Amino acid sequence: MEQYTDEERVEDLKKWWQENGTSIIVGIVLGLIVIFGWQYWGSYRNTKSEQASLVYDAFIVAAEKPDADQAKQRGQALLNDLPKSPYAALAALRLAKLSTDSGDTADASQRLQWVIDNAKLDELKDIARLRLARILFAAGKPADAEPHLAKITTAGLTAEREELRGDVALAGNDFTKARTAYTAALAASGGNPLLQMKLDHLNPASADSVIVAPAAPPTPTQPEAPQTNAAAPPATVSEAPAVTAPAAAAESSPPPLLTAPAPTTATLAPTSPPAEPTATGSAPIPATTRVAPTPTLPDAIVTSAPPASASPEAGSAATVPAPVPPTPGQ
Repeated sequence: MEQYTDEERVEDLKKWWQENGTSIIVGIVLGLIVIFGWQYWGSYRNTKSEQASLVYDAFIVAAEKPDADQAKQRGQALLNDLPKSPYAALAALRLAKLSTDSGDTADASQRLQWVIDNAKLDELKDIARLRLARILFAAGKPADAEPHLAKITTAGLTAEREELRGDVALAGNDFTKARTAYTAALAASGGNPLLQMKLDHLNPASADSVIVAPAAPPTPTQPEAPQTNAAAPPATVSEAPAVTAPAAAAESSPPPLLTAPAPTTATLAPTSPPAEPTATGSAPIPATTRVAPTPTLPDAIVTSAPPASASPEAGSAATVPAPVPPTPGQ
């Protein structure tokens, strides 16, 4: 085995260093740069993250106040200075809400689109897509909202996505698609009553789901007023060939029998004043002139019901005698 002297070893070491020394130095320097650079980058990120957190906290405090202008300024400053920060996407979502509340849907749409393009988290992008789709649907653009809904993949937004998809389909009169979307939303939400109402509105009514209104109660009938027995007026004798007296209305006494002779041709004859007729239990009946019947026929007997003031004896009647023909020249 060849023996090396110290001088030869030194010469070999110098030769190796000349060949590899530069690479070693470069490697060491690069390693130091990487180490210190990584530490610096971590410190820088922490500093920026803390700064973004402070700015975002100030923005949230300003957003809670009635004056939204200051909040918008702080939020825009966060987007300009720290656009890569996770807080920037959150600030953009809050700025979009402020714009929506103030009625500026165009600015809200731009904020949400910025989140979709620049956010690092897919969940934040899906939230922005869902809100943008709602704005487009409310603006009467359901066709523009559907593409944003199709890109939402976050499981926690399934119920909201399917509900809005059902609303979009219903606006386009696609009832089958709307029913399918509402069913999926109802299953994902765990039984939302509002979704159940929307689904019931689309489903045809069945015999079990039809609610029959109760029958109206019968209209109460008014009791009939009791009929009072009106007193019949006293019968009068007229020139009519037949006289019929009205029957009494009292139920306790039978109606009187009214008879009259058959009409015949008669001649008027002078008569003397007739005697005052009398009636048992009745008021006197005034005498009147009537047509005399044929002498061969019996006198007409008129039976009338007693007036109201008469006693309620059954069968009481007033008999009117036949008038005596007047003497000539009277």
